[in-house]
Amino acid sequence: MKFRTILLALLASIVSGQLLGQTFFKLNEYNIIDDGRVIPVMTLFSAQSFSEKWGMSAYFYLNGAKGSSWGEGLAGPTWMPVKGLSLGFLAGFQSNEDQLWRVSPIINYSSQKFSGFAAFEYGGKRHRWDVMAFYLIRNFKFGGEFIRFYQMYAVGPRIEFSFCKKQPITVFYSQLWDVTHDRPSAMIGIYTSFSQKK
Repeated sequence: MKFRTILLALLASIVSGQLLGQTFFKLNEYNIIDDGRVIPVMTLFSAQSFSEKWGMSAYFYLNGAKGSSWGEGLAGPTWMPVKGLSLGFLAGFQSNEDQLWRVSPIINYSSQKFSGFAAFEYGGKRHRWDVMAFYLIRNFKFGGEFIRFYQMYAVGPRIEFSFCKKQPITVFYSQLWDVTHDRPSAMIGIYTSFSQKK
C-alpha cells in the first residue's frame, strides 16, 4: 500500500510539474553489485525554478532489493545563492520503514570543468549518503564517489560518458570498496536529463 502511495505521488509530481512549466527532469537507472547480489535502483529528480534564487525540487527513489525493497518520495525548496550552486532541503515519505518521514539536504554544483553533488538522507534505519565530485573533459567525467547505506560505507573512483547531442544520455561506472565489510562493490547505470527550452 505504501508503494502505491509513493507511485501516486510520483505521477502527481510529474503532472503538476508540467502544468507549472517544469524546467528539469533527470531519470536514472542503475544496479548495485555487492556480495554476489545485483540490486536494481531507479530514481527521478525534478526541479522547477521560480526565480534566479529560488525553486522547488522533488526526488523519488525505488530500490528493488529482493526481500527488502524500499522507496521514498521527497520534495522541498531550493536556493541558488550563486551561479552554479544550489542548496535544497527535501522532506517526504518512505515505504517499508517504521518511521514514515524522511528528510534530505542536497548540495549541487556545476561549472565548465568541475561538478559535484551531495545528498544526506535521514529517516528510520536507512541513513543514506551519496557524495560525488568530477572533473569534466569533453564527453567524460572523471571523479570519485563516497556512499553510505545503513551502516555500510564505500568509496572509489567513478567515470561517466555522455553521448547523443539532441538528447544527452550518460552511462556510468563506480568501482567502490566497501570499507565496512572489506570487500569490493560496484555501481553501473545510465541516466538522461530533460530540460524545458526557453
